[in-house]
Amino acid sequence: MQFYYRSTSREVRRLDSVARSPIYSSFTETLDGSSTIRAFKKEEFFLERFIQHVTLYQKTSYSELIAGLWLSLRLQLLAGFIILFIAMMAIVGLHSKYLVNFATPGLVGLALSYAAPVVSLLNGFLTTFTETEKEMISVERVVEYVGIPQEELHGSESPHGSWPTEGKIEFEHVTLRYKEDLPPALNDVSFLLSSGMQVGIIGRTGAGKSSILNALFRLTPICNGRILVDGFDVAKVAIRDLRGHFAVVPQSPFLFDGSLRENLDPFNEATDLRIWEALDKCHMKTEIESIGGLDIHVKESGASFSVGQRQLVCLARAILKASKILCLDECTANVDNQTASLLQNTISAECKGMTVLTIAHRISTVVKMDNILVFDQGKLVEEGNPEVLLNDKWSRFSRFAKASNM
Repeated sequence: MQFYYRSTSREVRRLDSVARSPIYSSFTETLDGSSTIRAFKKEEFFLERFIQHVTLYQKTSYSELIAGLWLSLRLQLLAGFIILFIAMMAIVGLHSKYLVNFATPGLVGLALSYAAPVVSLLNGFLTTFTETEKEMISVERVVEYVGIPQEELHGSESPHGSWPTEGKIEFEHVTLRYKEDLPPALNDVSFLLSSGMQVGIIGRTGAGKSSILNALFRLTPICNGRILVDGFDVAKVAIRDLRGHFAVVPQSPFLFDGSLRENLDPFNEATDLRIWEALDKCHMKTEIESIGGLDIHVKESGASFSVGQRQLVCLARAILKASKILCLDECTANVDNQTASLLQNTISAECKGMTVLTIAHRISTVVKMDNILVFDQGKLVEEGNPEVLLNDKWSRFSRFAKASNM
């Protein structure tokens, strides 16, 4: 009975664990994107999807409960048979002619007192044994995550400590897919960014703009082609060396739990004067002074600041890094137009000599840059000087600018 129950309960628990994960994921996604869901009036769609996840989980949970009741019923029947056996032995012993009388009240009472706890003892034994085995499913799922292939930390090429010295970036026929069965996020993309060039990358949602940074930082391995930075193939450079020499302001800014000084200068390489200068350039100096200075405690994920303020702090951290390559992924998406204009002026003034890649939805943030890359469905469909492209009414960039009411 135990072997029969264990084989079933183990698989049902595995299904229960698998069915529970989408509920947490859906709940978290809905909370994070609640404003977008309301804007597109998709509340019913997300509610229906959540109910589907809960329904599937209830089916697996119900199956596990029924399996437990199946075992409990059979254990009680087994205990009933044992008590029935004792009663029959008492009756048989009463009419037996043996010297030992099995029907004495003392023996019958002793037998019943030991038979009564059989149900709870057997149930406790089997439940403990089986639950231990079922809980090993959690260990099994952890092992699955541990077994996920890790990034290759080491590289065959070791650039010098000051690399990149020029900031020249070259994409040669780069193709990138996030999954084998998905269409390419970047499809045979080739372009050359000279040293010190400020480049704007634009396109509709899903056009492949952020995939450029994913490929450059090797967050996702490319399927074809190569990416050169100052002549070094980034695929051959160690991951930490590669990412440690670039500065980036991500689309979702992140701050660590600790002091503001530690967030801005994690390796304690900059002076307080330089940190205040960077905050002043990002128009955050007055705000930081009013709440306590550089030693204020920043809560986990930067909950002490708004999303726009977090982006400004991340921009200050990138300026302090003083890398030859600065990547900005929608760094002005959560600030007002006036602040966005000030930030663009700061980037133009303070990042001279640096190669700046700016991914933007606001056309106004990239019109003063040296070059524009326009992407559509993973392909580079247009490239050129923004002023020239604006004057060409047939260019995609001019159509984007017109649609944005510039």
